Amino acid sequence: MKEKIALALKRIEEDIESDDLGKARDRLHGLISTYPNELELRKKLGDIYFELKYPAMAGRYWYLEKNKTPQMKKACIVFENSMGNDMDKIARALKYKGDIELLEGLDIDPAFLSSEYKGKEKLVEEQDVPIGPTYKLIIFGCLSVILSIIIFASVGVYTFIEWMF
Repeated sequence: MKEKIALALKRIEEDIESDDLGKARDRLHGLISTYPNELELRKKLGDIYFELKYPAMAGRYWYLEKNKTPQMKKACIVFENSMGNDMDKIARALKYKGDIELLEGLDIDPAFLSSEYKGKEKLVEEQDVPIGPTYKLIIFGCLSVILSIIIFASVGVYTFIEWMF
């Protein structure tokens, strides 16, 4: 596993040296999805986004860094602001699928990043709302308006034809 990462990182470094940051970024995204526990990959991806002048995206990938530079902290603030400072949105945007225990010592609550929390959140969002009397009344009103328009249009067309002939 470490050999594959080392080989991929060598290719990424070659891409960076040849000023092909887009390709390096894409390779890092693939590596992060394959090896989510390697937090160093997220840091490197944040560096590339910062180099590409996307501070919010850089902050997104630097967010889980334990020892942040002032530059990293500013980018993380830009990222938080882009998410409306909403911890739920921030946690979803981080898309961290690695081991939660690796994140101890960070300012973020690891519970927000756990799959259990996301599963509970989905259950809350996907509840079916039964159609009650209010919704039935709204549907009836809309259908009545549409039917009235059809009737008036038909009467208008009939009257126009009668008038012409």
